[in-house]
Amino acid sequence: MNSAKDDFITPPLPASAADGANSLRFLKSRRLSGKKLIDMVYKTGHRRRHKPLMACVLRRADSGPARVAISIAKKCGSAVERNAIRRRVREAWRLAQHQFPPGIDVLVVVQPHGRLTMLEYQQRLLAMLRNG
Repeated sequence: MNSAKDDFITPPLPASAADGANSLRFLKSRRLSGKKLIDMVYKTGHRRRHKPLMACVLRRADSGPARVAISIAKKCGSAVERNAIRRRVREAWRLAQHQFPPGIDVLVVVQPHGRLTMLEYQQRLLAMLRNG
């Protein structure tokens, strides 16, 4: 287990952050929601792994921002543990969201493991989605 305090490094805001186009906010438009959409990404998306994460990636027809959904099984621990992991993965995505190509839907599936720091999740997300 890692300490409760993570090293959160917030990158500098992009130059155009004033207009909101490249802000680091995690808006609803950047969330993948709806059972049908998530099932379609899971069934037809290309899978990439970087333990303990697996991503199902599906390219959309539009060129909107990359969208993400996070799935974590009960095998990952108690509700407290799962929520801590989910928060760290979501924060890792939020900080790196502009590094992913537009027009993709990503379902991040978290496999059972011990809790990592937010930076470790961010490195794994970037490595997994860049290599492929």
